[in-house]
Amino acid sequence: MRPSPTCLARKLPKPLVPNMQVFPRTTTAVRKPSIPRIVPFAKIAPNASILPAPVPRNHEIKPPTLLETLIAQKNAAGDEWPPNLRIEPFISRTEWAPVKKGLRSKLKRMLREE
Repeated sequence: MRPSPTCLARKLPKPLVPNMQVFPRTTTAVRKPSIPRIVPFAKIAPNASILPAPVPRNHEIKPPTLLETLIAQKNAAGDEWPPNLRIEPFISRTEWAPVKKGLRSKLKRMLREE
């Protein structure tokens, strides 16, 4: 009986793995250093105005999530909200961490049934 291809592949010697990782050479554009320039007050014109630093982008107001939008629509609709459209609460893994493993699935099923 002939040996299978997988059996033959196992008998082949493994290729040598070098201990050093080689990266291809890439040419990058030479950048100017990003060190801020300090200007003494004597060189600033007396009537010149100094602009404040721009506001960081992470302070922008984030739009509401889909879950928040649906909950707002459900609260606005009241009794007119269709009963077949359920909005299940989102519970992260960190919130499930203190719950014992055997109880997690039961609690998740109970939350879905509400």
